[in-house]
Amino acid sequence: MFSKTALLVGTMMMSAVVASPVYAGSTKSDDQSNTMATDEAIKSDAKDMGDKIAAQYEDAKDFTYEQKEEFLAWVDEQSDELGNSYDEASENVKQNSEEAYEEMSAAWNDATDELGDAVDDAQDASADTWEDVKKNTVAALEKAKKTISDSESAE
Repeated sequence: MFSKTALLVGTMMMSAVVASPVYAGSTKSDDQSNTMATDEAIKSDAKDMGDKIAAQYEDAKDFTYEQKEEFLAWVDEQSDELGNSYDEASENVKQNSEEAYEEMSAAWNDATDELGDAVDDAQDASADTWEDVKKNTVAALEKAKKTISDSESAE
């Protein structure tokens, strides 16, 4: 259930980011008065979706040590979804700027290396280290997500 919701939210965010320039550059009529309102509505929708994702990350922080396997499965799902989002976003960025694409790739590689280390730590976590390890893992997921969203907003 959660992964479908997160995927839906991610897809909607990607659609909003990709569609924004289309609405902003629309020249179908000479009257551009509604373009700004449309842009603001898209930005508002993207912010709302981002808030929902942030709330889901907050919920992930509630996993107990006894739920370690469920947490690791959740992290794996999130990683897959972020990877798909990265693939889509990087294609869009690459079409606009090779330099921006290289910067995004470097930031993504750093974020995924950090996430991989955090997952390794989570797998090896004890009950005593669980809260810190879990916090670091969620932070690594958030960093990877931010890498994508920052690159999209820089377009």
